[in-house]
Amino acid sequence: MGATLHQAVTLQFKATNNQAEYEALIAGLNFALSMAVKSIQVFSDSQLVVNQVNRAFETKDKVLKKYLQQAQSLISQFEDFSLTHIPREENQVADRLAKVGLPDLRRTQIFERPSFEYAEVYSEEHPPCWMDKILNYLKDGTQPDNRQEAKKLKLDCAKYTLINGELYRRSYAKPLTKCLRPEEAQDVMEAVHKGECGTHARGQSLVMRILRQGFFWPNIHKNAQVFVEKCSQCQYYADMQR
Repeated sequence: MGATLHQAVTLQFKATNNQAEYEALIAGLNFALSMAVKSIQVFSDSQLVVNQVNRAFETKDKVLKKYLQQAQSLISQFEDFSLTHIPREENQVADRLAKVGLPDLRRTQIFERPSFEYAEVYSEEHPPCWMDKILNYLKDGTQPDNRQEAKKLKLDCAKYTLINGELYRRSYAKPLTKCLRPEEAQDVMEAVHKGECGTHARGQSLVMRILRQGFFWPNIHKNAQVFVEKCSQCQYYADMQR
């Protein structure tokens, strides 16, 4: 027998029962992806969600269509997936948790807006960057027309997962790391290097501190070295030590 893990979701916005069922499904899929799960069996007492995801029912509601698209995007990241309907009386553990919640708030996710909105805002708020192709592929399967480029993108995307619209990099031996855009990376380097907790760490040391904080971007080593070289205080003390 494996371990039983509980995860709760609190919605701080108005939602119908069907929307709440989709939020629960999406949160569960994200939770599984964060643990690098490849094969998953999902059970739900919502006939509508089960039949829409399994394409037995047509989805006409505009909001539910957005939820369905997000769910399908997450489902595509599993090697094997199934969603089965079960009667509510056979789903008593989840039903009880939905009513009483979890005493450990660290295992409770709080959503202030629908989860599909998190996946939509990145393109409106940020300039283009290295994350866009990966985000577009994970979100709706968008890929280049060139076969070789599409194959390479698919292999690259296997290293990443989406959680509430945020991109995270997977690792076999370490926790997920949050991917940063250039402007976010600059802020993190500033804070880690010479912020309140900063110690003016040099090159590789700065990189290790950032990774331990749970952040990632492709050129982190090069960017950290350039950042340190531009730090006047670091260069001043480096000259004194020569």
